[in-house]
Amino acid sequence: MLTACGGGGGSSDGPTLPPQPRLVGEIFGTPDQLATSDLVTNAGYGGYGGALETSRAIQKAGKANLLDFLFLFPTRERGQIRLVENASARLDSYIAQNNDLLVPGVHVYLIDEMYLGAALLGDNPAEYQAQLDDLTRGIALVRQKLPSAKVGISFSPHATFNNPKITPFIRAAIAQVDWVGTTSYWLGDKATIPALHEWSRTLPGIARAAQPKVETWYIAQAFRDLNWDRQAFRDYMQTELQISDSYDAIIFFGWQETSELSKQTAGRYFEAETRAVYSRFLKK
Repeated sequence: MLTACGGGGGSSDGPTLPPQPRLVGEIFGTPDQLATSDLVTNAGYGGYGGALETSRAIQKAGKANLLDFLFLFPTRERGQIRLVENASARLDSYIAQNNDLLVPGVHVYLIDEMYLGAALLGDNPAEYQAQLDDLTRGIALVRQKLPSAKVGISFSPHATFNNPKITPFIRAAIAQVDWVGTTSYWLGDKATIPALHEWSRTLPGIARAAQPKVETWYIAQAFRDLNWDRQAFRDYMQTELQISDSYDAIIFFGWQETSELSKQTAGRYFEAETRAVYSRFLKK
C-alpha cells in the first residue's frame, strides 16, 4: 500500500527514490493513547482544540503529524465557517510557540467537513462561496508563513445529499489544497449506504481532476452507536476499508478517541466479529 502521489517513475538524471510508505494514522485524544492503541500506525492527529501535548507525543514516537489548524476557521451560527479576524496574529503566535512541530512537509488541517453545517440548513451557493473565499484567504496566509506545510481540508458526503449546488464549490476548494480527506461516516440509516459507498469510490477521481497532485485521505470510522445494526455496520465498513485502499493515506477516528460521543462507541470495545473487519490494521 504505497502513496499514489509522486510514486514510481524516475529519470536518467539521477537515482530513483524509494517509494514512501503509506501513512496510516489514528486520531489520539491524549498522549497516553499512543501506548494503548491496538492499531499499527505511522501517523497521528492530536485532535481538535490544539492538543499540542499529544502532537508532541506523536512526533516523539517517530510518527508523521497531522496538526490542528482548525482554530483559524471556527464555525458560527447557521453553519457559517469563517477565517478569524485576527488570523495572522494567531498564526504568528502558534508558530512562535510550536516551531518544533512545524517540520518541512508537515500536514496541517484547516477545515473539518467544509460546507456541512451550511448544507444541512439549505443548498445556498452564497454561503458556499463565502466559505470558499475565506478558505482562499486562509490558505494564502498559511502558505506565506509556512511555505513548506501541506494544507488540507475534509468533506462529508452528508453535505452532498439533496444539495446539487454544492459540487462545484467542493471542486473549487480541492483545487487549492495539498490534501483532502473524507469523513464517510455511516450514522445508522441503511438507506444512505449506497450513496456513501459511491462518494467514497468517486472522491479520489474528483479530487485529482480538480488538483492532479492532491493527496487523498480516507478518515475511517472506528466508532459505532450501540443501537445500530451490527451486521450492517460490519458490511458497511468491510466495503469502505476496501475502497480506502484507493486513497493515499488513511486515519482512524473513534478507535480510542470519540470526542463528543460516548466512550462505549469506541472501536476498542468492538466485539470480535467487528474487530475482524479491521484486522489488517490491528497489532497481531
